[in-house]
Amino acid sequence: MTLSALLSRPRARLKQNRQILGSVAALVGGNMSASVLGAVGGLLVARFLGPEVTGRFRIYTIPLTYITFLHLGTFDGLWRQIPFFTARQMPEKAESLASAAGAWNVLVSGLVSAAFLSLALAALVRGDTFGVAGWLSQVICCWAVFFGGYLSATYRTIHQFVALAKIQFTQALLNFSLVFLVPFLGFFGLCIRAAVPSFVGVWLFHAKRPLKIPLRFDRKALGEVVRVGLPFSLWGSLYTSVWAATESALMLALGGVKGLGLFAVASVIREGMNVLPQSVYHVMTPRVVEAYAREGSVRKANARSLLVTAGMVGMMVVLVIICSYLLGLLVPLAIPKYVEGIPLMRASLWFSVLQAAALPFNTLFATGRSWLYGRGVIVGIIVFPLSAYLLAPALGGMLAVVFGSLCGRTARTLVAYAELAVLNHREVP
Repeated sequence: MTLSALLSRPRARLKQNRQILGSVAALVGGNMSASVLGAVGGLLVARFLGPEVTGRFRIYTIPLTYITFLHLGTFDGLWRQIPFFTARQMPEKAESLASAAGAWNVLVSGLVSAAFLSLALAALVRGDTFGVAGWLSQVICCWAVFFGGYLSATYRTIHQFVALAKIQFTQALLNFSLVFLVPFLGFFGLCIRAAVPSFVGVWLFHAKRPLKIPLRFDRKALGEVVRVGLPFSLWGSLYTSVWAATESALMLALGGVKGLGLFAVASVIREGMNVLPQSVYHVMTPRVVEAYAREGSVRKANARSLLVTAGMVGMMVVLVIICSYLLGLLVPLAIPKYVEGIPLMRASLWFSVLQAAALPFNTLFATGRSWLYGRGVIVGIIVFPLSAYLLAPALGGMLAVVFGSLCGRTARTLVAYAELAVLNHREVP
Protein backbone atom coordinates (compact mmCIF):
# COMPACT_ATOMS: atom_id res chain seq x y z
CA MET A 1 0.00 0.00 0.00
CA THR A 2 1.38 3.40 -0.98
CA LEU A 3 2.02 6.25 1.45
CA SER A 4 -0.69 8.28 -0.28
CA ALA A 5 -3.23 5.53 0.32
CA LEU A 6 -2.23 5.28 3.97
CA LEU A 7 -2.72 9.01 4.46
CA SER A 8 -5.97 9.26 2.51
CA ARG A 9 -8.19 8.00 5.33
CA PRO A 10 -6.85 10.42 7.99
CA ARG A 11 -7.17 13.26 5.46
CA ALA A 12 -10.76 12.33 4.70
CA ARG A 13 -11.61 12.11 8.38
CA LEU A 14 -9.95 15.46 9.05
CA LYS A 15 -11.92 17.07 6.23
CA GLN A 16 -15.14 15.53 7.49
CA ASN A 17 -14.56 16.81 11.03
CA ARG A 18 -13.14 20.22 10.09
CA GLN A 19 -16.24 22.07 11.24
CA ILE A 20 -16.29 20.23 14.55
CA LEU A 21 -12.60 20.95 15.07
CA GLY A 22 -13.20 24.60 14.25
CA SER A 23 -16.06 24.72 16.73
CA VAL A 24 -13.93 23.09 19.42
CA ALA A 25 -11.07 25.51 18.69
CA ALA A 26 -13.38 28.54 18.88
CA LEU A 27 -15.08 27.44 22.07
CA VAL A 28 -11.89 26.26 23.74
CA GLY A 29 -10.04 29.40 22.67
CA GLY A 30 -12.77 31.66 24.01
CA ASN A 31 -13.18 29.68 27.20
CA MET A 32 -9.45 29.38 27.77
CA SER A 33 -9.08 33.15 27.38
CA ALA A 34 -12.00 33.63 29.74
CA SER A 35 -10.46 31.13 32.12
CA VAL A 36 -7.13 32.95 32.12
CA LEU A 37 -8.87 36.26 32.81
CA GLY A 38 -10.95 34.61 35.54
CA ALA A 39 -7.92 33.02 37.16
CA VAL A 40 -5.89 36.24 37.06
CA GLY A 41 -8.88 38.18 38.36
CA GLY A 42 -9.39 35.69 41.16
CA LEU A 43 -5.72 35.92 42.12
CA LEU A 44 -5.89 39.72 42.12
CA VAL A 45 -8.92 39.59 44.42
CA ALA A 46 -6.95 37.26 46.67
CA ARG A 47 -4.05 39.72 46.53
CA PHE A 48 -6.27 42.61 47.59
CA LEU A 49 -8.53 40.88 50.13
CA GLY A 50 -7.99 38.35 52.87
CA PRO A 51 -9.84 35.01 53.05
CA GLU A 52 -12.22 36.37 55.70
CA VAL A 53 -13.72 38.90 53.25
CA THR A 54 -13.97 36.50 50.31
CA GLY A 55 -15.43 33.89 52.64
CA ARG A 56 -18.10 36.33 53.84
CA PHE A 57 -19.18 36.97 50.25
CA ARG A 58 -19.28 33.25 49.44
CA ILE A 59 -21.84 32.74 52.21
CA TYR A 60 -24.43 34.64 50.14
CA THR A 61 -23.83 32.45 47.08
CA ILE A 62 -24.59 29.14 48.83
CA PRO A 63 -28.44 29.36 48.81
CA LEU A 64 -28.63 30.04 45.05
CA THR A 65 -26.28 27.14 44.41
CA TYR A 66 -28.62 24.82 46.30
CA ILE A 67 -31.81 25.89 44.48
CA THR A 68 -30.64 25.73 40.87
CA PHE A 69 -32.75 22.55 40.57
CA LEU A 70 -35.82 24.81 40.22
CA HIS A 71 -35.29 24.90 36.47
CA LEU A 72 -36.80 21.37 36.69
CA GLY A 73 -34.51 19.87 34.12
CA THR A 74 -35.46 22.24 31.31
CA PHE A 75 -31.77 22.85 30.51
CA ASP A 76 -31.07 19.13 30.28
CA GLY A 77 -34.28 18.51 28.37
CA LEU A 78 -33.44 21.11 25.72
CA TRP A 79 -29.81 19.98 25.69
CA ARG A 80 -31.00 16.58 24.49
CA GLN A 81 -34.24 17.31 22.63
CA ILE A 82 -33.10 20.16 20.37
CA PRO A 83 -30.38 18.14 18.61
CA PHE A 84 -32.58 15.02 18.78
CA PHE A 85 -35.50 16.61 16.89
CA THR A 86 -33.13 18.54 14.64
CA ALA A 87 -31.62 15.24 13.51
CA ARG A 88 -35.15 13.95 12.82
CA GLN A 89 -36.06 17.03 10.76
CA MET A 90 -38.63 18.34 13.27
CA PRO A 91 -37.49 21.93 14.05
CA GLU A 92 -41.03 23.12 14.91
CA LYS A 93 -41.13 20.56 17.73
CA ALA A 94 -37.83 21.80 19.13
CA GLU A 95 -39.09 25.40 19.03
CA SER A 96 -42.32 24.60 20.91
CA LEU A 97 -40.34 22.88 23.66
CA ALA A 98 -37.88 25.79 23.88
CA SER A 99 -40.74 28.32 24.09
CA ALA A 100 -42.36 26.58 27.04
CA ALA A 101 -39.02 26.06 28.82
CA GLY A 102 -38.17 29.74 28.41
CA ALA A 103 -41.47 30.85 29.92
CA TRP A 104 -40.91 28.61 32.94
CA ASN A 105 -37.41 29.95 33.58
CA VAL A 106 -38.58 33.57 33.37
CA LEU A 107 -41.21 32.75 36.00
CA VAL A 108 -38.67 31.03 38.27
CA SER A 109 -36.18 33.91 37.85
CA GLY A 110 -38.85 36.39 38.94
CA LEU A 111 -39.90 34.38 42.00
CA VAL A 112 -36.34 33.68 43.20
CA SER A 113 -35.22 37.28 42.67
CA ALA A 114 -38.26 38.42 44.69
CA ALA A 115 -37.20 36.12 47.55
CA PHE A 116 -33.65 37.51 47.54
CA LEU A 117 -35.02 41.05 47.37
CA SER A 118 -37.07 40.33 50.49
CA LEU A 119 -33.91 39.15 52.28
CA ALA A 120 -32.13 42.34 51.18
CA LEU A 121 -34.97 44.48 52.56
CA ALA A 122 -34.91 42.55 55.83
CA ALA A 123 -31.15 43.19 56.06
CA LEU A 124 -31.80 46.89 55.40
CA VAL A 125 -34.26 47.03 58.29
CA ARG A 126 -31.61 45.45 60.55
CA GLY A 127 -28.99 47.91 59.35
CA ASP A 128 -26.90 45.10 57.87
CA THR A 129 -25.22 46.75 54.87
CA PHE A 130 -23.27 43.61 54.00
CA GLY A 131 -26.51 41.63 53.89
CA VAL A 132 -28.18 44.24 51.66
CA ALA A 133 -25.36 44.18 49.11
CA GLY A 134 -24.88 40.41 49.27
CA TRP A 135 -28.55 39.56 48.69
CA LEU A 136 -29.00 42.24 46.01
CA SER A 137 -26.12 40.71 44.04
CA GLN A 138 -27.99 37.39 44.13
CA VAL A 139 -31.15 39.09 42.84
CA ILE A 140 -29.30 39.66 39.56
CA CYS A 141 -27.27 36.46 39.61
CA CYS A 142 -30.38 34.30 39.79
CA TRP A 143 -31.48 35.64 36.37
CA ALA A 144 -28.12 34.49 34.97
CA VAL A 145 -28.59 31.05 36.54
CA PHE A 146 -32.15 30.38 35.35
CA PHE A 147 -32.97 32.54 32.32
CA GLY A 148 -29.34 32.77 31.20
CA GLY A 149 -28.98 29.01 31.66
CA TYR A 150 -32.06 28.43 29.50
CA LEU A 151 -30.77 30.71 26.74
CA SER A 152 -27.33 29.08 26.68
CA ALA A 153 -28.98 25.63 26.39
CA THR A 154 -30.46 26.69 23.02
CA TYR A 155 -27.01 27.29 21.46
CA ARG A 156 -26.34 24.09 19.51
CA THR A 157 -24.76 24.63 16.05
CA ILE A 158 -21.19 25.39 15.01
CA HIS A 159 -21.78 29.12 14.54
CA GLN A 160 -23.82 29.33 17.73
CA PHE A 161 -20.97 27.82 19.73
CA VAL A 162 -18.67 30.53 18.40
CA ALA A 163 -21.19 33.20 19.44
CA LEU A 164 -21.47 31.56 22.86
CA ALA A 165 -17.69 31.68 23.30
CA LYS A 166 -17.64 35.40 22.42
CA ILE A 167 -20.31 36.20 25.00
CA GLN A 168 -18.52 34.22 27.69
CA PHE A 169 -15.28 36.02 26.86
CA THR A 170 -17.05 39.40 27.11
CA GLN A 171 -18.35 38.44 30.55
CA ALA A 172 -14.89 37.35 31.65
CA LEU A 173 -13.33 40.59 30.39
CA LEU A 174 -15.89 42.66 32.28
CA ASN A 175 -15.43 40.51 35.38
CA PHE A 176 -11.68 41.06 35.18
CA SER A 177 -12.06 44.83 34.72
CA LEU A 178 -14.21 45.09 37.84
CA VAL A 179 -11.44 43.52 39.93
CA PHE A 180 -9.91 46.96 40.28
CA LEU A 181 -12.92 48.15 42.29
CA VAL A 182 -12.15 45.57 44.96
CA PRO A 183 -9.22 47.38 46.67
CA PHE A 184 -11.45 50.41 47.18
CA LEU A 185 -14.84 48.81 47.86
CA GLY A 186 -13.82 45.49 49.45
CA PHE A 187 -16.86 43.26 50.05
CA PHE A 188 -19.10 45.59 48.05
CA GLY A 189 -16.71 45.38 45.11
CA LEU A 190 -17.15 41.60 45.13
CA CYS A 191 -20.92 42.05 44.97
CA ILE A 192 -20.66 44.39 41.97
CA ARG A 193 -18.19 42.04 40.29
CA ALA A 194 -20.70 39.19 40.58
CA ALA A 195 -23.81 41.13 39.56
CA VAL A 196 -22.73 43.27 36.59
CA PRO A 197 -21.23 40.51 34.37
CA SER A 198 -24.30 38.36 35.13
CA PHE A 199 -26.61 41.11 33.93
CA VAL A 200 -24.57 41.78 30.79
CA GLY A 201 -24.33 38.06 30.03
CA VAL A 202 -28.10 37.55 30.17
CA TRP A 203 -28.62 40.60 27.95
CA LEU A 204 -26.14 39.32 25.35
CA PHE A 205 -27.49 35.75 25.46
CA HIS A 206 -30.95 37.17 24.77
CA ALA A 207 -29.78 39.55 22.04
CA LYS A 208 -27.88 36.79 20.20
CA ARG A 209 -30.33 33.97 20.99
CA PRO A 210 -30.53 31.42 18.14
CA LEU A 211 -34.25 30.76 18.63
CA LYS A 212 -36.05 34.09 18.32
CA ILE A 213 -39.40 32.73 19.36
CA PRO A 214 -42.11 34.08 21.68
CA LEU A 215 -42.14 32.49 25.11
CA ARG A 216 -45.43 30.74 25.78
CA PHE A 217 -46.41 28.79 28.88
CA ASP A 218 -47.54 25.53 27.28
CA ARG A 219 -48.13 22.89 29.96
CA LYS A 220 -47.97 19.99 27.53
CA ALA A 221 -44.70 21.08 25.92
CA LEU A 222 -43.21 22.01 29.29
CA GLY A 223 -44.23 18.63 30.67
CA GLU A 224 -42.42 16.90 27.81
CA VAL A 225 -39.21 18.85 28.41
CA VAL A 226 -39.40 18.21 32.16
CA ARG A 227 -40.18 14.52 31.65
CA VAL A 228 -36.99 14.11 29.62
CA GLY A 229 -34.79 16.56 31.49
CA LEU A 230 -35.84 16.29 35.15
CA PRO A 231 -34.35 12.84 35.79
CA PHE A 232 -31.04 13.94 34.28
CA SER A 233 -31.33 17.27 36.10
CA LEU A 234 -31.88 15.48 39.41
CA TRP A 235 -28.64 13.57 39.01
CA GLY A 236 -26.87 16.51 37.39
CA SER A 237 -27.88 18.90 40.19
CA LEU A 238 -26.77 16.43 42.84
CA TYR A 239 -23.44 16.02 41.06
CA THR A 240 -22.80 19.73 40.35
CA SER A 241 -24.63 22.49 42.20
CA VAL A 242 -25.74 20.54 45.30
CA TRP A 243 -22.35 18.83 45.52
CA ALA A 244 -20.51 22.18 45.24
CA ALA A 245 -22.82 23.87 47.75
CA THR A 246 -22.23 21.01 50.19
CA GLU A 247 -18.47 21.41 49.78
CA SER A 248 -18.78 25.11 50.64
CA ALA A 249 -21.11 24.44 53.56
CA LEU A 250 -18.71 21.84 55.00
CA MET A 251 -15.77 24.23 54.55
CA LEU A 252 -17.70 26.93 56.39
CA ALA A 253 -18.58 24.51 59.21
CA LEU A 254 -15.06 23.10 59.55
CA GLY A 255 -12.89 26.12 58.73
CA GLY A 256 -15.16 29.09 59.42
CA VAL A 257 -15.31 32.13 57.15
CA LYS A 258 -11.54 32.02 56.64
CA GLY A 259 -11.63 28.38 55.58
CA LEU A 260 -14.40 29.15 53.09
CA GLY A 261 -12.26 31.99 51.72
CA LEU A 262 -9.27 29.68 51.26
CA PHE A 263 -11.49 27.19 49.48
CA ALA A 264 -12.82 29.97 47.23
CA VAL A 265 -9.38 30.40 45.63
CA ALA A 266 -9.00 26.64 45.26
CA SER A 267 -12.39 26.59 43.53
CA VAL A 268 -11.29 29.30 41.08
CA ILE A 269 -8.25 27.21 40.17
CA ARG A 270 -10.39 24.07 39.83
CA GLU A 271 -12.86 25.83 37.53
CA GLY A 272 -10.03 27.15 35.38
CA MET A 273 -8.52 23.71 34.96
CA ASN A 274 -11.92 22.25 34.04
CA VAL A 275 -12.48 24.66 31.15
CA LEU A 276 -10.73 22.63 28.45
CA PRO A 277 -12.47 19.25 29.07
CA GLN A 278 -15.81 20.99 29.64
CA SER A 279 -15.53 22.84 26.32
CA VAL A 280 -14.81 19.61 24.45
CA TYR A 281 -17.76 17.93 26.21
CA HIS A 282 -20.15 20.75 25.26
CA VAL A 283 -19.19 20.61 21.59
CA MET A 284 -19.27 16.81 21.36
CA THR A 285 -22.57 16.19 23.17
CA PRO A 286 -25.00 17.39 20.45
CA ARG A 287 -23.03 15.40 17.85
CA VAL A 288 -23.25 12.24 19.97
CA VAL A 289 -26.98 12.79 20.54
CA GLU A 290 -27.58 13.32 16.81
CA ALA A 291 -25.55 10.20 15.96
CA TYR A 292 -27.58 8.14 18.43
CA ALA A 293 -30.86 9.58 17.09
CA ARG A 294 -29.92 8.62 13.50
CA GLU A 295 -28.31 5.22 14.11
CA GLY A 296 -29.63 4.05 17.49
CA SER A 297 -26.20 2.60 18.29
CA VAL A 298 -24.47 3.14 21.62
CA ARG A 299 -21.24 1.67 20.26
CA LYS A 300 -21.08 4.04 17.29
CA ALA A 301 -22.06 7.07 19.38
CA ASN A 302 -19.49 6.20 22.04
CA ALA A 303 -16.70 5.70 19.51
CA ARG A 304 -16.69 9.44 18.89
CA SER A 305 -15.54 10.10 22.46
CA LEU A 306 -13.09 7.41 23.50
CA LEU A 307 -10.01 8.45 21.51
CA VAL A 308 -10.46 12.10 22.46
CA THR A 309 -10.86 11.07 26.10
CA ALA A 310 -7.58 9.18 26.21
CA GLY A 311 -5.63 12.13 24.83
CA MET A 312 -7.44 14.61 27.07
CA VAL A 313 -6.82 12.63 30.26
CA GLY A 314 -3.10 12.33 29.48
CA MET A 315 -2.85 16.04 28.75
CA MET A 316 -4.63 17.01 31.98
CA VAL A 317 -2.40 14.76 34.12
CA VAL A 318 0.68 16.52 32.73
CA LEU A 319 -0.89 19.95 33.33
CA VAL A 320 -1.83 19.03 36.90
CA ILE A 321 1.72 17.95 37.74
CA ILE A 322 3.18 21.16 36.29
CA CYS A 323 0.61 23.42 37.98
CA SER A 324 1.02 21.67 41.32
CA TYR A 325 4.73 22.50 41.27
CA LEU A 326 4.09 26.11 40.19
CA LEU A 327 1.58 26.70 42.98
CA GLY A 328 4.28 26.13 45.59
CA LEU A 329 6.43 28.79 43.93
CA LEU A 330 3.86 31.41 42.99
CA VAL A 331 1.29 31.48 45.80
CA PRO A 332 3.74 32.73 48.49
CA LEU A 333 4.79 35.52 46.11
CA ALA A 334 1.47 36.48 44.52
CA ILE A 335 -1.13 35.86 47.27
CA PRO A 336 0.75 35.32 50.55
CA LYS A 337 -2.47 35.58 52.59
CA TYR A 338 -3.57 32.27 51.07
CA VAL A 339 -0.45 30.16 51.66
CA GLU A 340 -2.44 27.99 54.08
CA GLY A 341 -4.68 27.02 51.16
CA ILE A 342 -1.92 25.52 48.94
CA PRO A 343 -2.81 21.91 49.86
CA LEU A 344 -6.46 22.64 48.98
CA MET A 345 -5.39 24.17 45.66
CA ARG A 346 -3.14 21.24 44.75
CA ALA A 347 -5.84 18.69 45.55
CA SER A 348 -8.40 20.67 43.53
CA LEU A 349 -6.26 20.42 40.39
CA TRP A 350 -7.07 16.70 40.06
CA PHE A 351 -10.76 17.36 39.45
CA SER A 352 -9.84 18.32 35.88
CA VAL A 353 -8.53 14.79 35.20
CA LEU A 354 -11.87 13.33 36.25
CA GLN A 355 -13.65 15.94 34.13
CA ALA A 356 -11.64 14.79 31.12
CA ALA A 357 -12.38 11.14 31.91
CA ALA A 358 -16.13 11.95 31.87
CA LEU A 359 -16.24 12.85 28.15
CA PRO A 360 -17.83 9.51 27.07
CA PHE A 361 -20.73 9.99 29.49
CA ASN A 362 -22.57 12.01 26.84
CA THR A 363 -23.46 8.61 25.37
CA LEU A 364 -25.41 7.74 28.54
CA PHE A 365 -27.14 11.10 28.19
CA ALA A 366 -27.94 10.41 24.52
CA THR A 367 -29.80 7.18 25.37
CA GLY A 368 -32.37 9.16 27.38
CA ARG A 369 -32.23 6.58 30.19
CA SER A 370 -31.46 8.73 33.21
CA TRP A 371 -31.10 5.81 35.63
CA LEU A 372 -27.96 4.69 33.77
CA TYR A 373 -26.55 8.15 34.46
CA GLY A 374 -27.86 8.34 38.02
CA ARG A 375 -26.54 5.13 39.54
CA GLY A 376 -22.99 6.43 39.42
CA VAL A 377 -24.08 9.71 41.02
CA ILE A 378 -25.73 7.84 43.90
CA VAL A 379 -22.56 5.85 44.51
CA GLY A 380 -20.49 9.05 44.40
CA ILE A 381 -22.80 10.83 46.84
CA ILE A 382 -22.37 7.97 49.31
CA VAL A 383 -18.59 7.72 48.86
CA PHE A 384 -18.02 11.50 49.20
CA PRO A 385 -19.05 12.03 52.87
CA LEU A 386 -17.89 8.59 53.92
CA SER A 387 -14.40 9.20 52.50
CA ALA A 388 -14.26 12.67 54.03
CA TYR A 389 -15.18 11.26 57.44
CA LEU A 390 -12.57 8.49 57.25
CA LEU A 391 -9.82 10.84 55.97
CA ALA A 392 -10.48 13.66 58.45
CA PRO A 393 -8.31 12.27 61.30
CA ALA A 394 -5.28 11.97 58.99
CA LEU A 395 -5.72 15.05 56.75
CA GLY A 396 -7.72 17.51 58.80
CA GLY A 397 -11.29 18.57 58.11
CA MET A 398 -10.96 20.92 55.13
CA LEU A 399 -8.47 18.84 53.17
CA ALA A 400 -10.53 15.72 53.91
CA VAL A 401 -13.54 17.39 52.26
CA VAL A 402 -11.61 17.96 49.01
CA PHE A 403 -10.14 14.46 48.92
CA GLY A 404 -13.51 12.98 49.90
CA SER A 405 -15.06 14.85 46.99
CA LEU A 406 -12.36 13.47 44.69
CA CYS A 407 -13.05 9.94 45.92
CA GLY A 408 -16.78 10.41 45.34
CA ARG A 409 -16.26 11.66 41.79
CA THR A 410 -13.84 8.82 41.06
CA ALA A 411 -16.43 6.30 42.23
CA ARG A 412 -19.07 7.91 40.04
CA THR A 413 -16.72 7.77 37.04
CA LEU A 414 -15.96 4.07 37.51
CA VAL A 415 -19.65 3.18 37.77
CA ALA A 416 -20.47 5.17 34.63
CA TYR A 417 -17.76 3.34 32.68
CA ALA A 418 -19.22 0.06 33.89
CA GLU A 419 -22.63 1.15 32.58
CA LEU A 420 -21.10 1.96 29.19
CA ALA A 421 -19.35 -1.41 29.08
CA VAL A 422 -22.65 -3.20 29.74
CA LEU A 423 -24.45 -1.23 27.01
CA ASN A 424 -21.70 -2.01 24.52
CA HIS A 425 -21.74 -5.70 25.44
CA ARG A 426 -25.51 -5.99 25.03
CA GLU A 427 -25.58 -4.31 21.64
CA VAL A 428 -25.58 -6.61 18.65
CA PRO A 429 -22.46 -5.86 16.51
